[in-house]
Formats: sequence, C-alpha cells, structure tokens
Amino acid sequence: MSKSDVEIKMSGLFHDKSHEDAKSVVCDGDLKAEVDATQKCTVTSADGQTWMTTAKVTKVDGDAPNYDIEFSDKFVSPDDIATNVATFYSNKVGTAPKSASCNGLLRGATGSTVRCVITEADATRWGVTVTATNVEGDTVNYNILVDDQPMA
Repeated sequence: MSKSDVEIKMSGLFHDKSHEDAKSVVCDGDLKAEVDATQKCTVTSADGQTWMTTAKVTKVDGDAPNYDIEFSDKFVSPDDIATNVATFYSNKVGTAPKSASCNGLLRGATGSTVRCVITEADATRWGVTVTATNVEGDTVNYNILVDDQPMA
C-alpha cells in the first residue's frame, strides 16, 4: 500500500477513534501487505496536538491489507468520556441528561483536556471540561468540571 494510501486510511481511522478530522497525516513510507507489517505515522489533530501512531497489518485480503491504528500515547475515546460525563452529571443533579457528546481524544498526560457538551431534556446545554490527572497502567484518570453557566 502506497504511503499516500496509508495516510488516507490513517486519517479515516483517526476520525473513527476521535470523532474529528485530522489536520494532517504524514507517514514514513509504504506499508507492506504482510501480517504484522507496520508503518509509523504522525497525525496532527484539529487542535494541533500531534499523535505518534503505527499502522499494523492484521489481515491481508488479496493485495489489500487490513490494519489497525496503534497510538504511542494512552488516551480515552470521546465515547467513553461522554458516558462518564453523563453519569457524573446524573449523579450531580439527580437527572440524566438528554445527551452528552465529546470530540477528540483525551491524551494520557497530566493537564490534557477535552471539551464536552451536556444537553438537558429542555435543550439547555452545558459545557464540560475533562482534564487528565494521571495514568496508572493502561488507565487514564481524569476530572470532570461542568461550567458555572449554561452555553448561550
């Protein structure tokens, strides 16, 4: 698979994991159509963070490799964060929100942040800041802080 094809595929895989488009993807070279073959890439997210990633071939169908994306840094997916934000909000106010959504990956580095939005049943929206506090093994721990005022 050519370098440019790997970059396009890596961009799509990054979007699937983060729910946001990559600003850019640069890979070191082509990816061989062999199980366990790898190619290193640098993905720059919409907010300018760089993510070191590796494309690793998991299966080959004919000449087309299927592969997964591996990140050098620990992270929490936006879906996992949104689930925990909704639970946090429910526990805090006693009512489940209509929805909770987050975009972007929360890097497992102290001080990294992701913004989320909680929508109540009456359509009132609240901003939420999720901040990584530390990493223990494969677990990224974080705090959740709901804004003092609803969003305009």
